[in-house]
Amino acid sequence: MSVEIARAGLADAATLAALRFRWRTEEAGETGPTQEAYASALAEWMLDHRASHVAYLARGDADAIGEAWRATVDRVPGVARPRRFCAFVQAVYVAPEHRGRGVGTALVGRLVEEARAEGLDYLVVHPTPRSVDFYRRLGFADADRALELRFS
Repeated sequence: MSVEIARAGLADAATLAALRFRWRTEEAGETGPTQEAYASALAEWMLDHRASHVAYLARGDADAIGEAWRATVDRVPGVARPRRFCAFVQAVYVAPEHRGRGVGTALVGRLVEEARAEGLDYLVVHPTPRSVDFYRRLGFADADRALELRFS
């Protein structure tokens, strides 16, 4: 099967929502609105966040099989570099029946390639315990300066 990775747009909101709904309900056990209601909410959210968030969609034989998101942060200007950006890698998901075939690598690879081309300073990911080795294979390393304060 050939896999195509492309930037997704608002027209892909229902497809992205279907993948994320499947992931969050089947694997994470979340409950909430119907898939249709979630798709509507995601489309509205995408419209509101189009300046900061980019979605990537993986298709195999025309079917949507994975997605990844990049949330770009406009950092406080530096003296030497007044334009500073970083981004968070978020919501990387590949349908279970397509895992282990390079789809996730292709998704994150495209995201990294575009972030580098756009001049971002760095990418951050909060991996699940299961995905730590995956991200390390892609070049992500432990950041010894990061601290986190969780509220829940």
